[in-house]
Amino acid sequence: MNSLILGSGFGLYGYLPAISSYCRYIYLDTRYKGKFLERSELKKLSYKIKWYDKISKIINDINIVIIAKNPKDQLNNIKSLNLKKKIKHFFLEKPISNNPKNSLLLIKYLEVRKIKYSFGFLFEYLSWFKFLKKKKSKNNKIKILWHIKKNNKNNKWKYNPTLGGGALRFYGVHLIKIIFDLKFLNLKSNIVNNQFWSSQFYDDKSNIFEVELKITNKDKFKLTYNNKILVNSINPFKEKINLKQIDPRASILKKYIKRHLFNRFVKYKRYDKLIHFWDKIEKNQI
Repeated sequence: MNSLILGSGFGLYGYLPAISSYCRYIYLDTRYKGKFLERSELKKLSYKIKWYDKISKIINDINIVIIAKNPKDQLNNIKSLNLKKKIKHFFLEKPISNNPKNSLLLIKYLEVRKIKYSFGFLFEYLSWFKFLKKKKSKNNKIKILWHIKKNNKNNKWKYNPTLGGGALRFYGVHLIKIIFDLKFLNLKSNIVNNQFWSSQFYDDKSNIFEVELKITNKDKFKLTYNNKILVNSINPFKEKINLKQIDPRASILKKYIKRHLFNRFVKYKRYDKLIHFWDKIEKNQI
C-alpha cells in the first residue's frame, strides 16, 4: 500500500513515522522537503519517501490518505483530490472541521460516497482513559486540569476559533470525545471563551466529570479520580516532546492507524452524535 500525507507539521513528525510500517511508499509534496530535512529523526525513513509536484500525477498510486491541515479547509482538501479510484482509508485530524455545522457537512459528504474514514482522537488509547472506562460505577468524581503553553511559532489558526482553533475547538475537542465516550452527557456548568473552557458534567449514576482547560504560559496536565492523582505531567501523553526524537504520539498513532486500517466497519452515527454533543456544549444547551 502507498499513502499520501497532506500537512507539513503533525503530518510529518506524527503520521509519517506511524504509517511507515504499513506502507511501501509515502508520497509528500516537494514543498515539504525543507521541513522534512529539518527533522533529523525522520532521516531513516527517507527510503520510503516519494516526492511529487503535481498530485494528479500520483493520485492513482495512492491507497491511504492522511490529512493534517487547517480544519476549516478539511472538506476542500478532500474534494481537491478529485478521486477517480476508491481509497482504502482517510485518516483525518481533529477537530473534524472548524465548527459543528461544517463537521456534519463533512461526514455527510464522506458517508454519501461510502468513504472509510476516522479522526485522530488519541486519548482513548492512553492508559489513564482505559482506567477511567473500567472504573466507572457510582458517585465518583473525575477532574482534568489541562494548561497548554501558547507557542507563537504555531500556525495562528490554532488559537482562532473561527478557523477551528482555540481552547474548546482545537484542544477541548479531545476531552469532549472522552466525556462523550464515558457517557457524561449532562451539563451542570459551562464557561467557554477563546482561551479558556471550564465545565462540569454528570451521568445517570451521579458521577461527576470536571474540566478546566486554559491556554496559558506553562504546560500542565493533571487528572484526579476521587481526589487521587492519576496523572500529573506536562501533557496528557506524560512525555516531553523532543524535536530530535520521534514524537511520542507516533506510537499511539500507530495503534490508531492499525485499528482503523484493518477494520471493515465504520461507525458513522458515532460521529454524528459526538458532533451534536460538541454543538450543545458550545451553545450551553445540554
